Amino acid sequence: MKINFTACEHLDFEPHYGNCKRQLIHIDGTKLCWKRPIPADDERPTLVQFCKLRGRVNSPIGCLDKAGAVCYDFNEVEHSIEVAEEEIEA
Repeated sequence: MKINFTACEHLDFEPHYGNCKRQLIHIDGTKLCWKRPIPADDERPTLVQFCKLRGRVNSPIGCLDKAGAVCYDFNEVEHSIEVAEEEIEA
């Protein structure tokens, strides 16, 4: 499945974050975030983003648009991500 959406150029959607899975999120269309395997009683965020410049962003909508930018390096680009069906967390 190919996902096309706009978000900051520095967000990283390559599948190399351990046991995290990419997760569909619906904000101004379909976009991606990451789902971390955190126990239910843990207070750490489950849905996050990963930034190539700053590491983990503790928000699923962080940097998906200008309003959600977490730094001054935000630069919106078109992402086109190929994601295998079994890789996307439902």
